[in-house]
Amino acid sequence: MGKWIGRPSPKSLRAGSGWFAELDRVYSSEDGQYAVMTRPVETEWGQVIHACIRNVGGTDISWAEKQRIKNELLGTERTAIEVFPASADLVDETNMYHLWVLPAGMELPFTIKV
Repeated sequence: MGKWIGRPSPKSLRAGSGWFAELDRVYSSEDGQYAVMTRPVETEWGQVIHACIRNVGGTDISWAEKQRIKNELLGTERTAIEVFPASADLVDETNMYHLWVLPAGMELPFTIKV
């Protein structure tokens, strides 16, 4: 398991616009390889945590690494979704990955578990 340094989001980030201005926490891995920014989002399902993940190299992050990061920062028993939006809703300006962590105890109506 990795070690993370968490802190409130700097005011300079919150001064932006849109969802970026709503970021409330920033985590960096102890080895400096990853940065994760989070914000709470109130939905009809309850509070969802939007987690934005980047690595220092700006390269692809494997599924296993995203799962490890989710487990370490947001909980092993929380379900998260990575969304591939309709083309009209696509925002692809940086190599950043977005996980939407569902409320504790919430399960999806589908699974690959047998």
